[in-house]
Amino acid sequence: MRLLITGSNGLLGQKLVDYCKFEKIDFLATSLGSNRNSKCSNRQYQSLDITNVNEVNQVLTNFRPTHIINTAALTNVDQCEDNNGKCHKINVLGVVNLLEYAKTNKCHLQQISTDFIFDGEKGDYTENDEPNPISEYGKSKLIAEEKIRTSGYKNYSIVRTSVVYGSGENLSKSNIVLWAIEELKRGNTLNIVNDQYRAPTFAQDLAVGCMKILLLNETGLFNMSGPKTHSMFEFVVEIAEYLEISNTQVNSITTDMLNQKAPRPKNSGLNLTKSKQVLNYSSSDIKSALFLMEVDF
Repeated sequence: MRLLITGSNGLLGQKLVDYCKFEKIDFLATSLGSNRNSKCSNRQYQSLDITNVNEVNQVLTNFRPTHIINTAALTNVDQCEDNNGKCHKINVLGVVNLLEYAKTNKCHLQQISTDFIFDGEKGDYTENDEPNPISEYGKSKLIAEEKIRTSGYKNYSIVRTSVVYGSGENLSKSNIVLWAIEELKRGNTLNIVNDQYRAPTFAQDLAVGCMKILLLNETGLFNMSGPKTHSMFEFVVEIAEYLEISNTQVNSITTDMLNQKAPRPKNSGLNLTKSKQVLNYSSSDIKSALFLMEVDF
């Protein structure tokens, strides 16, 4: 296996690099700009703008991957709503560029997608449920999925996940868990929605699940998230309890109090039956993940 990872400076990208190093898998890490992960040597890193087709073809032709995992994306939901041109350029055009290379060179393309392709009216979504995104972010990720699924190319996998969290190095953005820990330890009050239901996903579990698809030569759609769908308020309360901090610092609010630019699905919980059966996928609850975050991969 020769694995090319896009978005390697991001949280999931860093965990995939850790996995490859631990398992001695040949890889090339790529992100836009310089390498920000000290665990990844510069000789195994290359700057790559996936929206630039010439760069994509040059970097990938030089490395000749057998597999590609695309973790690169614009994931700020409100930013995507404000600038849907940039959103679709990164989340759709970038994917098309990678897809065209994969088709021409017969390598496996794995696309990381999202629970936000669903409207959240149902919850417990399986891989066969009909998507209905309600935000520009969700729409862009669904279009990317459809570009792959309708291309006629069969050597692909799509991983739908939810609220990825964990610790990383020089991350360009925080995540719900790192933010909550920092704010709670400062003694600040956190206003957390009680009417948005998610299954937050430990990045280390997600990386292992993504790699299992490749190692088992599986294709198609897979849901991978945390084991429990609960309100984000309940989730942050569990973080406070683990830290032995009073949960009175966690204030329950409703979505309409936030005035967010982009609409969010109410309940985007993912059904994990397929991933458990086919991949033996397992995921950590928040308290187990918090313990693991204190040690290395």
